[in-house]
Amino acid sequence: MGEQRTETDGRTVIIGAGIGGLAAGHFLEKAGHECRIFERASVPGGRIQALRKGDAVVDVGTQYFHTNYVETLKVLEDVGLRDRLIPIRAPVRMIRHGKGQLVKHTTVRLKMIPLLSNLRIARPVITALRNLKRIDPYFNSPLPEFEDVELSEYILDKCDREVLEFFVRPIVIAFNQSEPEGESLAHFMRMMKQYLTASDTCLPTGMHSFPEALASTLPVVYDAEAREIVVDRGRVTGVKMRIGEEEETIPADRVVCATPLKEIAPLLPGLSSEEKSVIDEYTYSKMALVVFFMKQRIPDDFWAWVFSRTEGFRAAYTSDALFKCREMIPSGKSVLQVWYVGEAGEELVDEDEDRLVALAQQEMKQLLPDFDDQVESVEVVRQQTGMSRYPVGIYPRLRGFLEGMKRYTGLHLVGDFYGHSTLETVVRSARRTTDSILDGKRTQ
Repeated sequence: MGEQRTETDGRTVIIGAGIGGLAAGHFLEKAGHECRIFERASVPGGRIQALRKGDAVVDVGTQYFHTNYVETLKVLEDVGLRDRLIPIRAPVRMIRHGKGQLVKHTTVRLKMIPLLSNLRIARPVITALRNLKRIDPYFNSPLPEFEDVELSEYILDKCDREVLEFFVRPIVIAFNQSEPEGESLAHFMRMMKQYLTASDTCLPTGMHSFPEALASTLPVVYDAEAREIVVDRGRVTGVKMRIGEEEETIPADRVVCATPLKEIAPLLPGLSSEEKSVIDEYTYSKMALVVFFMKQRIPDDFWAWVFSRTEGFRAAYTSDALFKCREMIPSGKSVLQVWYVGEAGEELVDEDEDRLVALAQQEMKQLLPDFDDQVESVEVVRQQTGMSRYPVGIYPRLRGFLEGMKRYTGLHLVGDFYGHSTLETVVRSARRTTDSILDGKRTQ
Protein backbone atom coordinates (compact mmCIF):
# COMPACT_ATOMS: atom_id res chain seq x y z
CA MET A 1 0.00 0.00 0.00
CA GLY A 2 2.74 2.45 0.88
CA GLU A 3 6.47 2.52 1.19
CA GLN A 4 7.75 3.21 4.73
CA ARG A 5 5.63 4.15 7.72
CA THR A 6 6.61 6.40 10.61
CA GLU A 7 5.70 6.03 14.25
CA THR A 8 4.24 9.56 14.48
CA ASP A 9 1.98 9.68 11.45
CA GLY A 10 -1.00 10.89 13.45
CA ARG A 11 -4.54 10.25 12.27
CA THR A 12 -5.65 11.45 8.86
CA VAL A 13 -9.23 10.90 7.73
CA ILE A 14 -10.25 11.49 4.13
CA ILE A 15 -13.94 12.08 3.37
CA GLY A 16 -14.83 10.87 -0.10
CA ALA A 17 -13.41 8.22 -2.44
CA GLY A 18 -13.82 10.20 -5.61
CA ILE A 19 -10.65 10.86 -7.54
CA GLY A 20 -9.68 13.70 -5.16
CA GLY A 21 -9.89 11.63 -2.00
CA LEU A 22 -8.22 8.64 -3.65
CA ALA A 23 -5.39 10.78 -5.05
CA ALA A 24 -4.82 12.33 -1.62
CA GLY A 25 -4.74 8.86 -0.06
CA HIS A 26 -2.37 7.64 -2.77
CA PHE A 27 0.08 10.51 -2.22
CA LEU A 28 0.00 10.05 1.56
CA GLU A 29 0.42 6.28 1.45
CA LYS A 30 3.24 6.60 -1.06
CA ALA A 31 5.03 8.88 1.41
CA GLY A 32 4.53 6.35 4.21
CA HIS A 33 1.74 8.25 5.96
CA GLU A 34 -1.31 6.25 7.03
CA CYS A 35 -4.83 7.44 6.36
CA ARG A 36 -8.39 6.14 6.28
CA ILE A 37 -10.85 6.96 3.52
CA PHE A 38 -14.60 6.97 4.09
CA GLU A 39 -17.00 6.85 1.14
CA ARG A 40 -20.77 7.27 1.27
CA ALA A 41 -21.40 5.10 -1.81
CA SER A 42 -20.63 1.41 -2.21
CA VAL A 43 -18.07 1.97 -4.99
CA PRO A 44 -15.24 4.46 -5.56
CA GLY A 45 -15.04 7.07 -8.27
CA GLY A 46 -17.54 9.83 -7.48
CA ARG A 47 -18.44 11.42 -10.80
CA ILE A 48 -16.41 8.86 -12.74
CA GLN A 49 -19.18 6.40 -13.55
CA ALA A 50 -19.75 3.48 -15.90
CA LEU A 51 -22.84 1.75 -17.25
CA ARG A 52 -22.52 -1.98 -17.87
CA LYS A 53 -24.84 -3.80 -20.27
CA GLY A 54 -23.92 -7.34 -21.25
CA ASP A 55 -20.28 -7.21 -22.30
CA ALA A 56 -20.39 -3.46 -22.97
CA VAL A 57 -18.90 -0.86 -20.62
CA VAL A 58 -19.96 2.72 -21.29
CA ASP A 59 -18.53 5.83 -19.62
CA VAL A 60 -21.45 7.93 -18.36
CA GLY A 61 -19.53 10.42 -16.24
CA THR A 62 -16.01 11.68 -16.88
CA GLN A 63 -15.18 10.89 -20.50
CA TYR A 64 -11.47 11.46 -21.09
CA PHE A 65 -7.98 12.46 -19.96
CA HIS A 66 -6.46 15.54 -21.60
CA THR A 67 -2.92 15.14 -22.90
CA ASN A 68 -1.73 18.25 -21.02
CA TYR A 69 -2.51 16.72 -17.63
CA VAL A 70 0.62 16.31 -15.50
CA GLU A 71 -0.22 15.04 -11.98
CA THR A 72 -3.08 12.83 -13.20
CA LEU A 73 -0.83 11.12 -15.73
CA LYS A 74 1.77 10.49 -13.01
CA VAL A 75 -0.87 8.79 -10.85
CA LEU A 76 -2.06 6.76 -13.84
CA GLU A 77 1.54 5.63 -14.27
CA ASP A 78 1.79 4.69 -10.58
CA VAL A 79 -1.18 2.31 -10.93
CA GLY A 80 0.01 0.87 -14.26
CA LEU A 81 -2.61 2.49 -16.50
CA ARG A 82 -0.83 5.30 -18.32
CA ASP A 83 0.49 3.06 -21.10
CA ARG A 84 -3.06 1.87 -21.78
CA LEU A 85 -4.39 5.30 -22.76
CA ILE A 86 -5.64 5.51 -26.32
CA PRO A 87 -6.45 8.65 -28.35
CA ILE A 88 -10.03 9.60 -29.06
CA ARG A 89 -10.51 10.37 -32.72
CA ALA A 90 -11.59 13.94 -32.97
CA PRO A 91 -14.25 14.45 -35.67
CA VAL A 92 -17.70 15.53 -34.61
CA ARG A 93 -20.59 16.47 -36.89
CA MET A 94 -22.15 19.84 -36.17
CA ILE A 95 -25.79 19.95 -37.25
CA ARG A 96 -27.62 22.89 -38.78
CA HIS A 97 -30.63 23.01 -41.14
CA GLY A 98 -30.71 19.23 -41.12
CA LYS A 99 -27.18 19.06 -42.52
CA GLY A 100 -23.84 18.57 -40.85
CA GLN A 101 -20.19 19.43 -41.14
CA LEU A 102 -17.33 17.34 -39.80
CA VAL A 103 -15.30 19.49 -37.42
CA LYS A 104 -11.87 18.91 -35.87
CA HIS A 105 -9.45 21.11 -33.88
CA THR A 106 -7.78 21.88 -37.20
CA THR A 107 -10.96 22.96 -39.00
CA VAL A 108 -10.31 26.39 -40.52
CA ARG A 109 -13.85 27.38 -41.49
CA LEU A 110 -17.26 26.48 -40.09
CA LYS A 111 -19.34 26.21 -43.26
CA MET A 112 -22.67 26.43 -41.43
CA ILE A 113 -22.07 30.07 -40.45
CA PRO A 114 -21.29 33.16 -42.56
CA LEU A 115 -17.73 34.08 -43.50
CA LEU A 116 -17.84 37.25 -41.37
CA SER A 117 -18.77 35.17 -38.31
CA ASN A 118 -15.83 32.87 -39.04
CA LEU A 119 -13.56 35.90 -39.01
CA ARG A 120 -15.04 37.04 -35.69
CA ILE A 121 -14.04 33.73 -34.08
CA ALA A 122 -10.53 35.14 -34.08
CA ARG A 123 -11.47 37.56 -31.25
CA PRO A 124 -11.78 35.02 -28.39
CA VAL A 125 -8.99 32.86 -29.86
CA ILE A 126 -6.52 35.77 -30.02
CA THR A 127 -7.54 36.90 -26.53
CA ALA A 128 -6.76 33.43 -25.19
CA LEU A 129 -3.45 33.21 -27.08
CA ARG A 130 -2.32 36.61 -25.81
CA ASN A 131 -2.96 35.52 -22.24
CA LEU A 132 -1.89 31.89 -22.58
CA LYS A 133 1.03 32.15 -20.15
CA ARG A 134 -1.17 33.85 -17.53
CA ILE A 135 -3.95 31.30 -17.72
CA ASP A 136 -3.60 28.33 -15.40
CA PRO A 137 -6.40 25.96 -16.48
CA TYR A 138 -6.18 24.09 -13.18
CA PHE A 139 -5.87 26.79 -10.55
CA ASN A 140 -7.83 29.88 -9.50
CA SER A 141 -5.08 32.41 -10.18
CA PRO A 142 -6.45 35.95 -10.62
CA LEU A 143 -7.60 37.03 -14.08
CA PRO A 144 -9.36 40.20 -12.92
CA GLU A 145 -10.22 41.60 -16.36
CA PHE A 146 -12.15 38.40 -17.21
CA GLU A 147 -13.69 37.34 -13.88
CA ASP A 148 -16.54 39.86 -13.82
CA VAL A 149 -17.43 39.49 -17.50
CA GLU A 150 -20.37 37.26 -18.49
CA LEU A 151 -19.33 34.98 -21.34
CA SER A 152 -22.38 35.06 -23.61
CA GLU A 153 -22.78 38.83 -23.29
CA TYR A 154 -19.12 39.30 -24.18
CA ILE A 155 -19.38 37.09 -27.28
CA LEU A 156 -22.58 38.76 -28.47
CA ASP A 157 -20.94 42.17 -28.03
CA LYS A 158 -17.54 41.38 -29.54
CA CYS A 159 -18.57 38.73 -32.07
CA ASP A 160 -22.14 37.63 -32.86
CA ARG A 161 -24.75 34.95 -32.10
CA GLU A 162 -23.33 32.62 -34.76
CA VAL A 163 -20.00 32.54 -32.93
CA LEU A 164 -21.80 31.96 -29.63
CA GLU A 165 -23.86 29.03 -30.95
CA PHE A 166 -21.36 27.29 -33.23
CA PHE A 167 -17.96 27.97 -31.69
CA VAL A 168 -18.26 28.98 -28.03
CA ARG A 169 -21.19 26.76 -27.05
CA PRO A 170 -19.66 23.48 -28.39
CA ILE A 171 -16.47 24.20 -26.42
CA VAL A 172 -18.41 24.89 -23.21
CA ILE A 173 -20.49 21.74 -23.74
CA ALA A 174 -17.40 19.60 -24.38
CA PHE A 175 -15.32 20.91 -21.49
CA ASN A 176 -18.01 21.68 -18.93
CA GLN A 177 -21.29 19.93 -19.83
CA SER A 178 -23.09 23.26 -19.51
CA GLU A 179 -24.18 26.30 -21.53
CA PRO A 180 -22.38 29.63 -22.05
CA GLU A 181 -25.03 31.75 -20.33
CA GLY A 182 -24.00 32.79 -16.85
CA GLU A 183 -20.41 31.55 -17.11
CA SER A 184 -17.48 33.82 -16.31
CA LEU A 185 -15.25 34.75 -19.24
CA ALA A 186 -12.32 33.70 -17.02
CA HIS A 187 -13.70 30.15 -16.95
CA PHE A 188 -13.97 30.14 -20.74
CA MET A 189 -10.36 31.32 -21.03
CA ARG A 190 -9.33 28.25 -19.02
CA MET A 191 -11.37 26.05 -21.36
CA MET A 192 -9.76 27.75 -24.35
CA LYS A 193 -6.27 26.95 -23.09
CA GLN A 194 -7.21 23.29 -22.92
CA TYR A 195 -8.87 23.47 -26.32
CA LEU A 196 -5.78 25.04 -27.89
CA THR A 197 -3.10 22.94 -26.17
CA ALA A 198 -4.46 19.43 -25.60
CA SER A 199 -6.12 16.45 -27.22
CA ASP A 200 -8.18 13.68 -25.59
CA THR A 201 -7.45 10.12 -24.52
CA CYS A 202 -9.41 7.44 -22.68
CA LEU A 203 -8.92 4.06 -21.03
CA PRO A 204 -10.11 1.03 -23.02
CA THR A 205 -11.13 -0.56 -19.71
CA GLY A 206 -13.34 2.47 -18.95
CA MET A 207 -12.60 5.60 -16.97
CA HIS A 208 -13.83 3.86 -13.80
CA SER A 209 -10.82 1.52 -13.90
CA PHE A 210 -8.69 4.47 -12.70
CA PRO A 211 -10.43 5.00 -9.32
CA GLU A 212 -10.88 1.25 -8.95
CA ALA A 213 -7.13 0.70 -9.35
CA LEU A 214 -6.38 3.43 -6.80
CA ALA A 215 -8.98 2.20 -4.31
CA SER A 216 -7.65 -1.35 -4.47
CA THR A 217 -4.41 -0.17 -2.82
CA LEU A 218 -6.00 2.04 -0.15
CA PRO A 219 -7.95 1.55 3.11
CA VAL A 220 -11.41 2.62 1.91
CA VAL A 221 -14.53 2.12 4.04
CA TYR A 222 -17.70 2.13 1.94
CA ASP A 223 -21.30 2.93 2.93
CA ALA A 224 -19.83 5.42 5.40
CA GLU A 225 -21.44 8.86 5.47
CA ALA A 226 -19.74 11.80 7.16
CA ARG A 227 -22.22 13.75 9.29
CA GLU A 228 -20.04 16.43 10.87
CA ILE A 229 -16.40 17.47 11.12
CA VAL A 230 -15.70 17.85 14.84
CA VAL A 231 -13.86 21.07 15.71
CA ASP A 232 -12.60 22.06 19.16
CA ARG A 233 -11.40 25.67 19.54
CA GLY A 234 -10.57 25.91 15.86
CA ARG A 235 -8.78 22.57 15.65
CA VAL A 236 -10.14 19.47 13.92
CA THR A 237 -10.43 16.52 16.30
CA GLY A 238 -12.51 13.99 14.39
CA VAL A 239 -15.45 13.19 12.14
CA LYS A 240 -18.91 12.02 13.15
CA MET A 241 -19.74 9.14 10.83
CA ARG A 242 -22.64 6.87 10.04
CA ILE A 243 -21.16 3.54 8.95
CA GLY A 244 -23.87 1.16 7.90
CA GLU A 245 -26.45 1.52 10.67
CA GLU A 246 -23.96 2.60 13.34
CA GLU A 247 -23.04 6.11 14.46
CA GLU A 248 -19.54 6.77 15.71
CA THR A 249 -16.94 9.52 15.96
CA ILE A 250 -13.62 8.78 14.24
CA PRO A 251 -10.74 10.61 15.97
CA ALA A 252 -8.55 12.58 13.56
CA ASP A 253 -5.73 15.11 13.72
CA ARG A 254 -6.31 16.02 10.08
CA VAL A 255 -9.39 15.77 7.87
CA VAL A 256 -9.17 15.94 4.10
CA CYS A 257 -12.63 16.85 2.82
CA ALA A 258 -12.79 15.66 -0.82
CA THR A 259 -16.48 16.24 -1.51
CA PRO A 260 -18.36 18.63 -3.80
CA LEU A 261 -18.29 22.09 -2.28
CA LYS A 262 -22.03 22.10 -1.63
CA GLU A 263 -21.60 19.14 0.75
CA ILE A 264 -19.18 21.01 3.01
CA ALA A 265 -21.75 23.37 4.59
CA PRO A 266 -23.61 20.72 6.64
CA LEU A 267 -20.31 19.14 7.70
CA LEU A 268 -18.57 22.20 9.06
CA PRO A 269 -19.78 24.29 12.01
CA GLY A 270 -19.22 28.01 12.23
CA LEU A 271 -19.41 29.06 8.58
CA SER A 272 -20.13 32.75 8.01
CA SER A 273 -23.09 33.95 5.93
CA GLU A 274 -20.68 34.94 3.13
CA GLU A 275 -19.10 31.48 3.15
CA LYS A 276 -22.52 29.84 2.98
CA SER A 277 -23.45 32.20 0.14
CA VAL A 278 -20.35 31.19 -1.86
CA ILE A 279 -21.27 27.53 -1.43
CA ASP A 280 -24.83 28.23 -2.58
CA GLU A 281 -23.78 30.23 -5.63
CA TYR A 282 -21.06 27.81 -6.73
CA THR A 283 -23.27 25.37 -8.58
CA TYR A 284 -22.89 22.16 -10.56
CA SER A 285 -24.39 21.30 -13.91
CA LYS A 286 -27.19 18.76 -13.86
CA MET A 287 -27.39 16.19 -16.63
CA ALA A 288 -29.89 13.71 -17.99
CA LEU A 289 -28.38 11.06 -20.22
CA VAL A 290 -30.37 8.64 -22.39
CA VAL A 291 -28.29 5.67 -23.57
CA PHE A 292 -29.50 3.67 -26.57
CA PHE A 293 -27.95 0.25 -27.20
CA MET A 294 -28.32 -0.29 -30.93
CA LYS A 295 -28.84 -3.48 -32.95
CA GLN A 296 -25.94 -2.68 -35.24
CA ARG A 297 -23.11 -0.25 -35.85
CA ILE A 298 -24.13 3.18 -37.08
CA PRO A 299 -21.95 3.55 -40.19
CA ASP A 300 -21.02 7.23 -39.71
CA ASP A 301 -17.31 7.94 -39.27
CA PHE A 302 -17.38 10.49 -36.45
CA TRP A 303 -17.67 10.52 -32.67
CA ALA A 304 -20.66 12.76 -32.02
CA TRP A 305 -23.47 14.87 -33.42
CA VAL A 306 -23.43 18.38 -31.92
CA PHE A 307 -26.86 20.04 -32.03
CA SER A 308 -27.72 23.70 -32.32
CA ARG A 309 -30.28 25.46 -30.17
CA THR A 310 -31.31 27.35 -33.31
CA GLU A 311 -32.80 24.07 -34.62
CA GLY A 312 -34.97 23.48 -31.56
CA PHE A 313 -33.00 20.51 -30.18
CA ARG A 314 -33.14 20.07 -26.40
CA ALA A 315 -30.19 17.67 -26.45
CA ALA A 316 -26.76 19.27 -26.61
CA TYR A 317 -25.12 16.38 -28.43
CA THR A 318 -25.21 12.64 -29.06
CA SER A 319 -22.03 10.57 -28.84
CA ASP A 320 -21.35 7.03 -30.02
CA ALA A 321 -19.47 5.11 -27.33
CA LEU A 322 -18.43 2.53 -29.94
CA PHE A 323 -16.67 5.12 -32.07
CA LYS A 324 -15.03 6.66 -29.01
CA CYS A 325 -13.54 3.33 -27.86
CA ARG A 326 -14.27 0.12 -29.75
CA GLU A 327 -12.52 -1.99 -27.11
CA MET A 328 -15.26 -1.16 -24.60
CA ILE A 329 -18.04 -2.45 -26.87
CA PRO A 330 -16.95 -5.97 -27.94
CA SER A 331 -20.22 -6.56 -29.84
CA GLY A 332 -19.30 -3.87 -32.37
CA LYS A 333 -22.76 -2.33 -32.04
CA SER A 334 -23.20 1.41 -31.56
CA VAL A 335 -24.17 2.80 -28.17
CA LEU A 336 -25.68 6.27 -28.65
CA GLN A 337 -25.66 8.61 -25.66
CA VAL A 338 -28.05 11.56 -25.87
CA TRP A 339 -26.87 14.30 -23.49
CA TYR A 340 -29.18 16.90 -21.94
CA VAL A 341 -27.13 19.59 -20.19
CA GLY A 342 -27.44 23.25 -19.24
CA GLU A 343 -31.01 24.52 -19.01
CA ALA A 344 -32.32 21.29 -20.52
CA GLY A 345 -30.37 19.28 -17.96
CA GLU A 346 -31.84 21.33 -15.11
CA GLU A 347 -35.36 20.83 -16.42
CA LEU A 348 -35.08 17.17 -17.40
CA VAL A 349 -32.82 15.60 -14.77
CA ASP A 350 -35.89 14.53 -12.75
CA GLU A 351 -38.20 14.02 -15.74
CA ASP A 352 -40.32 10.86 -15.98
CA GLU A 353 -38.19 8.18 -17.65
CA ASP A 354 -40.69 7.33 -20.38
CA ARG A 355 -41.11 10.98 -21.38
CA LEU A 356 -37.36 11.53 -21.36
CA VAL A 357 -36.75 8.50 -23.57
CA ALA A 358 -39.56 9.59 -25.94
CA LEU A 359 -37.97 13.05 -26.30
CA ALA A 360 -34.56 11.54 -27.07
CA GLN A 361 -36.12 9.18 -29.64
CA GLN A 362 -37.97 12.05 -31.30
CA GLU A 363 -34.77 14.08 -31.62
CA MET A 364 -32.70 11.17 -32.90
CA LYS A 365 -35.28 10.42 -35.60
CA GLN A 366 -34.47 13.79 -37.13
CA LEU A 367 -31.04 12.34 -37.91
CA LEU A 368 -31.89 8.66 -38.36
CA PRO A 369 -35.48 8.23 -39.65
CA ASP A 370 -35.52 4.49 -38.88
CA PHE A 371 -33.99 5.07 -35.43
CA ASP A 372 -36.78 3.28 -33.47
CA ASP A 373 -36.27 0.08 -35.46
CA GLN A 374 -32.55 0.09 -34.72
CA VAL A 375 -32.82 0.36 -30.90
CA GLU A 376 -32.17 -2.82 -28.92
CA SER A 377 -32.56 -1.39 -25.39
CA VAL A 378 -32.34 1.89 -23.50
CA GLU A 379 -31.06 3.11 -20.14
CA VAL A 380 -31.37 6.49 -18.38
CA VAL A 381 -28.61 8.00 -16.23
CA ARG A 382 -29.11 11.12 -14.10
CA GLN A 383 -26.42 13.26 -12.51
CA GLN A 384 -27.41 15.86 -9.94
CA THR A 385 -23.82 16.99 -9.41
CA GLY A 386 -22.14 17.05 -12.78
CA MET A 387 -19.40 19.55 -13.55
CA SER A 388 -18.71 22.71 -11.58
CA ARG A 389 -19.92 26.09 -12.84
CA TYR A 390 -18.02 29.35 -12.45
CA PRO A 391 -20.54 32.21 -12.69
CA VAL A 392 -19.55 35.86 -12.92
CA GLY A 393 -17.83 37.06 -9.74
CA ILE A 394 -17.34 33.64 -8.14
CA TYR A 395 -13.56 33.35 -8.63
CA PRO A 396 -12.47 36.07 -6.14
CA ARG A 397 -15.13 34.93 -3.67
CA LEU A 398 -13.83 31.36 -3.89
CA ARG A 399 -10.33 32.60 -3.18
CA GLY A 400 -11.66 34.38 -0.10
CA PHE A 401 -13.59 31.29 0.97
CA LEU A 402 -10.56 29.00 0.68
CA GLU A 403 -8.39 31.48 2.54
CA GLY A 404 -10.99 31.61 5.33
CA MET A 405 -10.96 27.83 5.68
CA LYS A 406 -7.36 28.05 6.88
CA ARG A 407 -8.69 29.12 10.29
CA TYR A 408 -9.59 25.47 10.91
CA THR A 409 -6.35 23.81 11.96
CA GLY A 410 -6.11 20.32 10.49
CA LEU A 411 -8.77 20.86 7.80
CA HIS A 412 -7.84 20.42 4.13
CA LEU A 413 -10.13 20.78 1.12
CA VAL A 414 -9.68 18.90 -2.15
CA GLY A 415 -11.84 19.48 -5.21
CA ASP A 416 -12.48 21.11 -8.54
CA PHE A 417 -13.41 24.39 -6.85
CA TYR A 418 -9.77 25.46 -7.08
CA GLY A 419 -10.18 26.72 -10.62
CA HIS A 420 -11.73 24.45 -13.25
CA SER A 421 -13.93 21.37 -13.52
CA THR A 422 -11.29 18.85 -14.58
CA LEU A 423 -9.62 15.76 -13.15
CA GLU A 424 -6.28 17.54 -13.19
CA THR A 425 -7.62 20.39 -11.04
CA VAL A 426 -8.77 17.85 -8.46
CA VAL A 427 -5.56 15.80 -8.50
CA ARG A 428 -3.41 18.90 -8.23
CA SER A 429 -5.43 20.09 -5.24
CA ALA A 430 -4.84 16.65 -3.67
CA ARG A 431 -1.11 17.00 -4.31
CA ARG A 432 -0.99 20.47 -2.69
CA THR A 433 -2.97 19.20 0.30
CA THR A 434 -0.77 16.18 0.92
CA ASP A 435 2.43 18.23 0.44
CA SER A 436 1.10 20.59 3.11
CA ILE A 437 0.34 17.72 5.48
CA LEU A 438 3.75 16.15 4.94
CA ASP A 439 5.59 19.46 5.27
CA GLY A 440 3.72 20.13 8.51
CA LYS A 441 4.81 16.79 9.93
CA ARG A 442 8.42 17.39 8.95
CA THR A 443 8.45 20.64 10.96
CA GLN A 444 6.94 19.06 14.08
